[in-house]
Formats: sequence, structure tokens, C-alpha cells
Amino acid sequence: MISSRQMRLLVWFLAFFAMSGCSWFGGDDEPEEIKPNPLPSINEEVRLNVLWNKKIGGGSGDRAIRLRPAIIGGRVFAASADGNIKALTTDTGRVVWEVKIKNFYTKEELSFGFTKDLDAITGGVGAGSDLLVVGTGSGEILALNQSDGTLAWKSRVASEVLSQPQIDGDLVVVQTIDGKVAAFDAIDGSRKWIYTATIPSLTLRGTATPIIAGDVIVVGFSSGRVTFLDKETGLAGLDQRVGVAQGSSDLERLVDIDGTMAMDSGRLYVASFQGRLIGIDTGTGRVLWSEEASSVSGVGTGFGNVYVASSDSQVRAYNADSGRGVWRVDALLHRDITAPVATGSYLAFTDFEGYLHLMAQSDGRFVGRRKIDGSGVQAGVVAEGGRLYAMGNNGSLSVLEIQ
Repeated sequence: MISSRQMRLLVWFLAFFAMSGCSWFGGDDEPEEIKPNPLPSINEEVRLNVLWNKKIGGGSGDRAIRLRPAIIGGRVFAASADGNIKALTTDTGRVVWEVKIKNFYTKEELSFGFTKDLDAITGGVGAGSDLLVVGTGSGEILALNQSDGTLAWKSRVASEVLSQPQIDGDLVVVQTIDGKVAAFDAIDGSRKWIYTATIPSLTLRGTATPIIAGDVIVVGFSSGRVTFLDKETGLAGLDQRVGVAQGSSDLERLVDIDGTMAMDSGRLYVASFQGRLIGIDTGTGRVLWSEEASSVSGVGTGFGNVYVASSDSQVRAYNADSGRGVWRVDALLHRDITAPVATGSYLAFTDFEGYLHLMAQSDGRFVGRRKIDGSGVQAGVVAEGGRLYAMGNNGSLSVLEIQ
């Protein structure tokens, strides 16, 4: 695996190689460091008002850890990398309960499973069926009761969990970074099945988040393939290549699917790094259209469009029916933006400096901006009930309204 820092260097090297047409190394001219664009001036049409901000716990220096909060029944459940989980009311941020997951382990288990520099929580927060589920740095998943934060069960997984566990009825689905997807019983944590995909020897650090849709589970892998698994058995059905590996080196052949995928009106939209953006009819498995694209953050949908945050931080809109380009904005180049999330008639996403950006879905113009965390917001935005929830890199949760 390569780190997120190495990934950014990789993107820079690939960009320089493509632009210069010369070798990455050697020669008289040293390439200049690619710097993020300064913030563009905008005409603010709306205000982003912070309703409340609460410290959840300590942050993480690992940019692959993106702990998105979950919102259910008037409560928001948030986790921090150092092992804190809190349930708060959505209206005021009042803490209903809070736990430290290390309290669920003996001293011996802590000394064996959690080293000093290891993040306690690496994947989450998954919510459903009165449970919260997170992945830990010790290679386990923990399920907590939503009502009071007590431990329901914990189970061992194949390797590190970096994506959000998914819960549907009596099933908990978890994807690990080694190309495995496992289903667990939501009542007792017993494993029902496991699916193993073949992955390349060199991949980006991260995984996509599975989507449970009816009787199937949609999973994206670092091989650049998206697979539909039977929910009850874990057997593979449709298997479609998104990214086609090209080039002679392992770096050039990276085609990971690490960002968010989107399901809308019976169609799946997914993008890979150094690959394609494709639309798939989930009923027939037929590829409706494909466009060349590169993304590690992923896609969003709205207003009949598919929105992509590209690897170099362009925001692109495509017609969801045909794949035709609608608009493109490159004002935020190299600012490590997150996947666009639709909220009303706008798109919301964050960047490495902790700014929350608001765009019009119609034409991509900037309509609002607010800095919410000086250390950055790599987890992106969750839109729910007309509000925006963002977990900052420093371990604080901010809740905003558009006014």
C-alpha cells in the first residue's frame, strides 16, 4: 500500500510526465512543485451558518481515515480516530452519551492490539438496525447499541477497515483494504460469508464504501473493477471493469476505486483513479456510457447530472443519461477536494484547508464558502434534513445550515 502523501506525489509525477513528455528523473531541469490554487473570489449568494460545533476527540494524520458521522432519528453519531464515539442531538449538539472504545478491551488486549501511534478507529460510522458499527486499528469491527453506546458485539475482520460499514436489516457488511468483503449477523456478530477479490500488488491506500441495494451489494475494488454480490450468499454476479490499467510500471497501472459511488434511479455511477467514469444499468448490467476520468474522492448525483471530483480537484458535471459534459470548474486545482454532495439546488464539498464550498448544480458557479477547520476536512460532507455535517481533521464536528 502507498500512503496518501505518496499518492499526492504520484499524482504530481503523473501530471508532470504527461505535460513534459520527458523522464520523471534526470535531466537538467528540476520540475517545480505543483501548488494548490489560491481561493478564488466569489459572489456569496447564500450564507453558511454554523449551528454548533462540538469536539468529538483527537484527529488523525492519516488522510485515508475519513470518519463520516451518521444521522438517525434526531441524533448524530460521530467518532474520532483516537477512539471516542458520541451521540448528540442534531438541533443543539447536546451530548446524549459518549464512550471510549478502548474501555471495551482488557489491558492485555490493549497492549497487543493498540500501539501508541495506532489510530483506534479507522472506519465508520455505520448506522442501522439500532446499531452503530466502526472499524478499529486492531483489525476488528465493534457494534454499539444506539440507545446508550453499550457494546453489542465485536468481531475480527481480515485486515484494516477504512470505509464505512453498511447495515441493512440483520446484515452488517464490511470491506477491508486487502480486497475482502464480509457479512456479519447484526444480532451476534457471527460471520455469514466472505468474498475475496484479487487486487494488484501496489494500490492506493483506501477503499470505496459498499452500497446495499435490494438483494445485491455493490463493491468497488483497487483492481478497478466493480462487482455485484448476492446479499444472502456473497456470490458474485455482475462484474464490470471501470479502470483499465495502462502503462509499463505499477504506478502507471494504478486504477483503484477508492471514492464514493452513487446509485440513482436504477443506475450506478462509479469512477476510478486513472480510469473512467461509467454509468451502469443495475437491472441489466449494461454499461450505458463511459467517459475518461480520474478520481480518488468519488461522485455525487443531482439535477439529472453526475458530479465528479477529479484527482487534480476539478469539479465536472456530466449528464446522467448520456454522459455528455455539462460544465467544468477548475478554480480549486490541487486543493484535495472531497466528493460533491447534493443539498437542495447546491453541491457541497470540502478541501485540505478546511473550507466548505457551495456550488450551484445548474452551472457550477460558487455561491458560498465557510472555513470550518484550519487543519482540513478530509471526511467530506454529509447532507441530511437540510443541514450539512462535517467532521474536521482536528476531531471536531460542525453542523451548518444554508441561509
